[in-house]
Amino acid sequence: MTAQTKWLSDAIEGMKNGTYDMTVDGKCSQCGACCSRCLPLSSKEIITIKQYIKAHDIKPYRHLFPVAKEVYDLACPFMDDSKLKEKCRIYPVRPEICRQFICKGDKKPFRMKAARYEVVDVRKEFFGE
Repeated sequence: MTAQTKWLSDAIEGMKNGTYDMTVDGKCSQCGACCSRCLPLSSKEIITIKQYIKAHDIKPYRHLFPVAKEVYDLACPFMDDSKLKEKCRIYPVRPEICRQFICKGDKKPFRMKAARYEVVDVRKEFFGE
């Protein structure tokens, strides 16, 4: 069993047992499991991300293969799932929710001040899709 296969089977088993830990030594493994299309973002974050994607000519990443029926891609368009690590294409300017997220079962979930942030469809906001 490869290290990657073992990590995946351990993660699945942990989820079945009600515990999960996608971290490596307590730090983000950049696996992409937390990446979502809908995120609470501040107006400042939106501006910063727009500037970053323009400066770096970042295009939306497609996560789904073409199929006969229309499907809704719920993954973040900035997550490049073709890579094992460093999947976030806007990592230096990623939103606060991404910075604070802890994908480790024994940690308390974070609390964001919801009144400050509006939930945004990331693909629509940044790419008009």
